[in-house]
Amino acid sequence: MANDKPKKIKLDKEQIEYLSKLPETGMGYQIVDITLKNGRKINNQTVLNSEFLLLENDDISLEQISKIELSKK
Repeated sequence: MANDKPKKIKLDKEQIEYLSKLPETGMGYQIVDITLKNGRKINNQTVLNSEFLLLENDDISLEQISKIELSKK
């Protein structure tokens, strides 16, 4: 049976500071788009408290992330 629990990645200090200055999507979370260093985009991901990225179906590491920005609705 597959593990249905999302992968939780603690963002680095710079990313946390950046996201903490942006508005929340809802109480305690933001919906973000991730750009990886290889150019791939992963849209509509959840970040909790500007600190923890939750990934449902992707297995990436913090080192692969090039850019995080709020999702455009």
